[in-house]
Amino acid sequence: MAKRVFYVSGGRLCAYFWEKGKFSEPAWFRADDNGLAEFSSYLEGEQIDPVYVLVDFVEEEFRQDSVPHVYGSDRRALIATKLNRLFRDTTYSHAVAQGREDSGRRDDKMLFTALIRPDLLAPWMSQIKEHRVPLAGIYSLPLVCESLFKELKIDARHALLVTAQSGGLRQTFVLDKQLKISRLAVLPSVEPDRHASFLLSEVEKIRRYLASLRYLPHDTPLNVYVLGNARQLEDIRRQSPDSLTTRHHLITFKEAAKFVGIKGEFDQDVADLIYAQVLAKKSLPNQYAPPASTRYYRLHRARFGLIAASILLFLSAAAWSGFTFIEGIIAAGESESARNQTEFYNERYRIARLRLPETPVESRQIKLAVEIADSLLDYKTTPRKMLSTLSRGLESYPQVQLDRITWKTSANPNAAVGDSTIIATPQTLALAVVAPASPSGSASLYQLAFVRARIAPFDGDYRRALETVNNFAETIRQLPGVNHVRILSLPLNVASESSLSGDAIQSAGITDAKFEVRIALEDKAFETG
Repeated sequence: MAKRVFYVSGGRLCAYFWEKGKFSEPAWFRADDNGLAEFSSYLEGEQIDPVYVLVDFVEEEFRQDSVPHVYGSDRRALIATKLNRLFRDTTYSHAVAQGREDSGRRDDKMLFTALIRPDLLAPWMSQIKEHRVPLAGIYSLPLVCESLFKELKIDARHALLVTAQSGGLRQTFVLDKQLKISRLAVLPSVEPDRHASFLLSEVEKIRRYLASLRYLPHDTPLNVYVLGNARQLEDIRRQSPDSLTTRHHLITFKEAAKFVGIKGEFDQDVADLIYAQVLAKKSLPNQYAPPASTRYYRLHRARFGLIAASILLFLSAAAWSGFTFIEGIIAAGESESARNQTEFYNERYRIARLRLPETPVESRQIKLAVEIADSLLDYKTTPRKMLSTLSRGLESYPQVQLDRITWKTSANPNAAVGDSTIIATPQTLALAVVAPASPSGSASLYQLAFVRARIAPFDGDYRRALETVNNFAETIRQLPGVNHVRILSLPLNVASESSLSGDAIQSAGITDAKFEVRIALEDKAFETG
């Protein structure tokens, strides 16, 4: 994706166009009326590509401080309060977390930065806002320098990177790969052969300053990485060899350009393009731009997101349509093949039937008979469920002795139970299943039993016998699946219309009390049509 990097420093703006990892010729604009007018015309005539503003100002401050380790809105409020205390103007300010303290509450160590002269950036930002340029963010060159350290594979614990910029001599110190101090010194108007002397003197100043802040232990040398052209680096090597306090690592601009991925020949004497390349390639998160300034960039991303989603939807629909079309062709071929096979087998069946002898029954009638037989199998049942229910009821009444059980199945729970269906005696058990009439709709199949039993031994106490019969019937009535239990006869007829007769001598010889019970048990439900 194409991008634009606006490098702002020393009262000038340099506009770089970056596409496919390569920069085109930049355009320069001064911070005066003519330069701003030219910049406005430039924004009007260019394509709407995301813009990354890289600032390199002397008027940029860095403060080290700490805040309590909290999250969410509390953390944002603490950082905003701290920025307001540290800087007079927080229009362009930023906070970077740099780990936690080793002792105490283990507060978060923070690096707070701000542009203390927002007016230096205001003219350019006014033009960007007026032309609705999609601003991705405003970036501090020293903060981008952390990424440059990684590109150059600098892993020294105490490292100072020195680069010549269009705005002056930039010195950036990192400790454990975290930015601590950065300083931009204005280059004096001296002969090129004196640049090395000025650079070395500035390095010595910042080395002493770091030692005073205890960033640099007295017995630890400072690793100085210098980016420059071949002549400048040769002068530095000749004038300042390595010592106990300083170690020099000299990197030419051409070597640095290869490290960061700049294509083509690098022939500049400042490192502006190197930093622009790092920013364009990395697409770092916004640092200084307020949310209102990046509104058009968010709209730009949403627009491209919608376009990408539309393309993806179109391609998905086209692929699905093609897949469905191919499936339709395959289905049509399979249908034609199935039709040909059907005709082939029908013809073979017709020929086979002609060879068979004639039968008195048509095949349709045979099919109907088979279906009827299958249906009868669905209604088939056994007295097992009824006998199991009686067994559970007899568990609590050992004095109840069975004489005979007459059993049948029916769709009517109140159907009569004849003597010819099933007869169970202590010696024999004959089964005959009576199939129910063909019902319609949904119905249930019931097992019906006519039970003849007696109480033995019987001591002549009819009251206890009647109570036993009633309790026995109630016990079976409470079992699962029982539809109803009816007592047909008792050991003693206690109805009001009946008469009670007998003699005491004959009653004394009675050893059992007979009774009859009718039980209806739901067997299973079935659907009929």
